[in-house]
Amino acid sequence: MPTTLGTPFKRTWEGTPPHMSTDDQVLWNKYKTDALKNAVNIYFDVGLGGQTDTPPGTSPEMARMWLRNTQKRIDVLIEEPNKWIILELRPRAQASAIGRLLQYFDLWKDDPPDTKPVELRLVTDTTDQDTKKLAQKLAITFITV
Repeated sequence: MPTTLGTPFKRTWEGTPPHMSTDDQVLWNKYKTDALKNAVNIYFDVGLGGQTDTPPGTSPEMARMWLRNTQKRIDVLIEEPNKWIILELRPRAQASAIGRLLQYFDLWKDDPPDTKPVELRLVTDTTDQDTKKLAQKLAITFITV
């Protein structure tokens, strides 16, 4: 399934990220200065995977809408010169946030925009030690803001 990057934003962009929840935006605002130090571009609400089967006779516009509505969504994707960073923003993060990051990474590998390596980061507002330990075992950067 196609990866849908969407509109690239420069690291100096100061607007409200599209489709970002209020809770996620609080985390993003606390973390974005550190996150964007080496950023070339930032993408929000990046689509991965999704269902492409549509009924016969579905218009191309409706098929695109169906795909977009069924894709999984990366909160923030940061492009640096030598890597991509998939960022999950999750208040009070638990193991489900790690599962989400792993699924994003698996779907990313199906249709990457280039061959740069990918780093996974989980940004949260509390530190659950079990979740942090699991993240470390899976090479996911766990960040508390």
